Amino acid sequence: MRRRAMPMIAALLSALLVLVGCAPGEETPPTGGFLDPDAAFESMLSWLQATYPDAAPDDGLAWVSEDVVVTDADGQPLVGAAERRYTATGWVADVTWAVVAPEHLVYQITLKSPVLGWFWEGSVKAQGGRVSEDTGLQQMTESLASELAMEYVKGSPTYIASGMSGSLVIVDSLQAAGAYAWTFVLDFESRHSGYGYDDGQPVLQVITPHRAAVTVASMEVVEAVMDGRWDMMKQQFVPMTEKQAGDIAGLFVRNSPTFVFDGILGTLELAETLYPDVENTFTLVFRFESAHAGYGDRTGQVLAEVITPHEAHVTVQNGSVVSALMDGKWDMLQQKLV
Repeated sequence: MRRRAMPMIAALLSALLVLVGCAPGEETPPTGGFLDPDAAFESMLSWLQATYPDAAPDDGLAWVSEDVVVTDADGQPLVGAAERRYTATGWVADVTWAVVAPEHLVYQITLKSPVLGWFWEGSVKAQGGRVSEDTGLQQMTESLASELAMEYVKGSPTYIASGMSGSLVIVDSLQAAGAYAWTFVLDFESRHSGYGYDDGQPVLQVITPHRAAVTVASMEVVEAVMDGRWDMMKQQFVPMTEKQAGDIAGLFVRNSPTFVFDGILGTLELAETLYPDVENTFTLVFRFESAHAGYGDRTGQVLAEVITPHEAHVTVQNGSVVSALMDGKWDMLQQKLV
């Protein structure tokens, strides 16, 4: 989600309850009253210092907080969601919560050190200040980051809408730029075509393979693209350049049965680019010559051995060829005369 931060110095409470330390994964005993985000954050720090004395942030650190506006994929404020970020030398913590009645309020907290490589996740109940641990304080590792990438894909609209349970696997991982950063390649299958929730959109009821490249840096997903064309973070198609469209269309023509059968190498050229009044769409006009007349794979047919010029109009939309017509009469997608 995109966020707009409004910096402010936090006036942290001077009289905070010191919570009794427990073993990792256990909960602290409840105290009394309702905690605000600052008090919940301090409670978490006290618990960590008691539970992980050799790794938790030092007690003397000066923390600065900023309220964060949580927005949806369209950049609009997300009603009912709130967040506050705390930073100190070498550390950053995000406290998020739903705006509900205090007795139901739970603060979700993520603490990490991009410099030292530490990571922790847990929660604090507003009523009583009970601390629960989801992920123990540990070093950021490729294995831990891969779990985050896996959960990110599982929580994506495309997977939720039609992802086939059990099909999601990590097929590759690469070291990304920066410390504690990796890119994971994940494959899964959907029950139908399309991306996102596909509400009200026509989709093909056909098993559709997907490949997602998810980059995790300091235990945060910073980039996620599906099939090279769907931005999983913005939930929209990746903007396509004219050159990218030309490369896609050119490869399509070179692999078409007509060209593969008897297209003359060296004659294929991009003659023109047209710009339909449709977002993220280009029509590329290619010309080439064949050694015989006709279209498609003509194996076994009696052919006229005559140099035959062809002109193909290939329309690429959102990274896919959506229409292709040769000489105004041959449907290159359906492989039949119009």
